[in-house]
Amino acid sequence: MSTAINATCPGCKKVLKVPTQWVNQVIRCKFCNMAMQIKPNLPQPQSGVKANPTQQNPQSSGKAPQAPSAAGRNGVPPMPAVPPIPTNHAGAKSVTNQFGLTDVNYDPSYSSKYRKKKVNWIIPVVVMLFMGILGVVLVMAVPYLKDKKNKDAEIVAVNGDGKSKAGDKNDPAKDVENGKAAGKNKKNNPGAVGSNAPFPRRALVVSIHNYLYANPTQYGLMVQGMKNIPAITKYLTNQMRVPQNQIMHLSDAAKDNPAPPTKSVVESTITDFLKSSRKQDHLMLVFVGHAVENDGQVYLAPIEGDLTDPASLIPLAWLYKELDSCVAHQKILVLDVCRFSPTIGVERPGGQPMSAKMEEVIKVVPAGLQVITACSAEQRSMETDGEPLGVFLDGFVDALQKGVQGQIQKQADNIPIDKLFEATVKNVEVLAVEQKFKQTPKMYGAFKDNGAEFDPAEPMPPKLAITGLKPVNKDGIALVKSVLEEIGTPPVKSSEIDNSIRMEYLPPISDQIIKEYAKVDGPETDLQKNVKKARIELWVISSLPAPADIKKEVEEKRKSAKVNLNVLKDGYRAPANELTFKTGIENDEKDVARMFVNLQEALDDLKKNEEMKDAESKRWQANYDFIRARLEAQIAYLYEYQSMLGQMRKELPAMDPKIHGGWKLAATAKLQGDSAGKKLAKESTKTMESLVKSAAGSPWEVLAKREKFTTLGLEWQAAK
Repeated sequence: MSTAINATCPGCKKVLKVPTQWVNQVIRCKFCNMAMQIKPNLPQPQSGVKANPTQQNPQSSGKAPQAPSAAGRNGVPPMPAVPPIPTNHAGAKSVTNQFGLTDVNYDPSYSSKYRKKKVNWIIPVVVMLFMGILGVVLVMAVPYLKDKKNKDAEIVAVNGDGKSKAGDKNDPAKDVENGKAAGKNKKNNPGAVGSNAPFPRRALVVSIHNYLYANPTQYGLMVQGMKNIPAITKYLTNQMRVPQNQIMHLSDAAKDNPAPPTKSVVESTITDFLKSSRKQDHLMLVFVGHAVENDGQVYLAPIEGDLTDPASLIPLAWLYKELDSCVAHQKILVLDVCRFSPTIGVERPGGQPMSAKMEEVIKVVPAGLQVITACSAEQRSMETDGEPLGVFLDGFVDALQKGVQGQIQKQADNIPIDKLFEATVKNVEVLAVEQKFKQTPKMYGAFKDNGAEFDPAEPMPPKLAITGLKPVNKDGIALVKSVLEEIGTPPVKSSEIDNSIRMEYLPPISDQIIKEYAKVDGPETDLQKNVKKARIELWVISSLPAPADIKKEVEEKRKSAKVNLNVLKDGYRAPANELTFKTGIENDEKDVARMFVNLQEALDDLKKNEEMKDAESKRWQANYDFIRARLEAQIAYLYEYQSMLGQMRKELPAMDPKIHGGWKLAATAKLQGDSAGKKLAKESTKTMESLVKSAAGSPWEVLAKREKFTTLGLEWQAAK
């Protein structure tokens, strides 16, 4: 085993450990890269004794060098600083040594300032790596860019503007809209005309969500990448080639241009959509909302539709008749009705299973019409925690997004509804099996060729628009606004869905009603004060922000009452420790009990003022009746909620751990709680029904009818 000696680099002054057999060899410093020659460590001459020159160079004397001294740190003999290799000014000498160094050129002009620096290879390596990656990306992107260039031409057709972005002066698509150049080119080269011409396809999506008197329906999550109603129109354009100006979404919750889907607006928009279509057009009409069967007839519900009043609904027979008279080449109707969410429940009427009679009526379709339903008889179109858009629409959007695999669509082609339906059914089956419910979409009718051919020379239909909107009655809106300022209350129970009333969706108010219910100036009476007090108490137990006019009083009350606004939860997660969990439930029961005190006191004060009601104006008589009934409903709901907490504390509800992670309180029409709560609920409903009749045509009728239809019962439902 060889020994080592210490040597100091003359460049960086760092100590090197060098094997003894490398003495008199040329090495390079591993720190500063400086070349040097290792010299042996000779004994120093004694004081006063002149050194023998021959001893400093053993090679010149012919004697072997003496062994290094054993003295030194860790047994390694010290060695003085080693001078650099002498320079030959006539030219650098090439040397070879045990380090494998060749052509080591030493130049004294290479100062220590530069010798101390390492050669930095990081920057050039990074640059070379970046250039390599860039080259790979460019190679891979070329086919994509070429494909995108081709698709840009298709987008021109999809947009339906008839203008080419490719800059081709001879492109016949430039004149598609007026049909002149396209008609000439069709005779000479028919294939060239169809390549960039707009597809003769049109679509109208009607979705209704925040019903006035019916159960709300979900819109889907408005999060990027999630499935929602706008995704339907998006993929109809991107995948089914429906031109952007030939597709419309009519909805109270539309992302762009929301509009009130009232009966008059829905009927008028559908009529214009069908009548403006050409013989060569391929149409799709999608309806998302409630439907009801009454006396053997099926009706679709607009936003203000009362499911118990056929006169306020849209007959399916009328819609079939309009579709039958439409001259379009292909006609498709998608009905996503009977929608229901188990974890939201029946907050208001709607969402009942499709009856056998309803299915029987739907399947009798006019010739040439294809109808798709989201479910079959005795089934519902399910909205789940994982698919809030609805299982059917979730599967339908997925089918649209993937398109028709392996098929190149041409302008003359039908919308491939058969394949889209087949893919949708498979998607729904997977979700239904996973979540253990039954839902089978159905398709009725068949395509009937009316002999119409694709003709790019024919002008495109007019841009789709929402029609039937009635002019705004400013005085009526002002009345509604003032009423909501006086008696506006939060929802009886918290909900994941927007339950707020939008004034523009309310039925028109006559001038006579505006005059009858106008404000009457005068001092505030005891009855009016107690109505305001009751309204404040309702807002105190709500987690929603209070209106500006009573905000200060509500905040002060919340502080003094020390109400836990988070206690009225809509559900609980499955506990890790059941004993600790039930202790928490017991504490929640105590918090709910505190809410009763002030609400009951406010109700007692209102009852004392009942005799004073006749002396009030018609406006304040309606205010009194509404707030009293609303207060009774709130107390009844708290009784029901307390009963649900008691059930939970007694025994945890059933659930499947493989599917569910907890429970939610779903709305139901039947109350299960205390008899006192049931009695109050009946009194509230009776008062609301009376107000609907006495204040017909006014904002109080709408508010009272909405509250009358709101269910107060609760039940536990397993949830994800």
